[in-house]
Amino acid sequence: MELVEKLEKFGLEKVDENDSKYRVSKVRKLPDGRVAFTVLLGNPMKATSKLWAKRVRRVDTTKENGYAFEGDFFPTSRGKYTDVEIILAERELAIAIVQDGSWKHKGQHAKIFVVLGGEVYVAVSGWESRSDKIQTIHLVNEILNFLNSNK
Repeated sequence: MELVEKLEKFGLEKVDENDSKYRVSKVRKLPDGRVAFTVLLGNPMKATSKLWAKRVRRVDTTKENGYAFEGDFFPTSRGKYTDVEIILAERELAIAIVQDGSWKHKGQHAKIFVVLGGEVYVAVSGWESRSDKIQTIHLVNEILNFLNSNK
């Protein structure tokens, strides 16, 4: 079974350039082989907590919030709507906490990005409740372990 097919069991789907479904735009391959893309994180005024994106190198499953993800933050823009440019090499993983919903029904979720075969794949997971966060942390850990074991 091909690696991409195995990744689909984690709920990862291929992202097309300017994908409005996942709020991803400007997907491009860089000369050094990495892939760059922009993700709209949302309106920070409506967010229930801080919006951020991070390259994940390791996961500490004993933690129950964003501190479980060890790695480097990507700089985010400031303004009415926050976005972030994510640059990943082959088999690297990033997570972004994204605001969704209206002023009345605010919400957040996590988007998990993986680059494989020069393409960007994404999975969406909950980030509202404590149990959502724990499930997302374990999902990211499983995906990262899978990527590291299939090098």
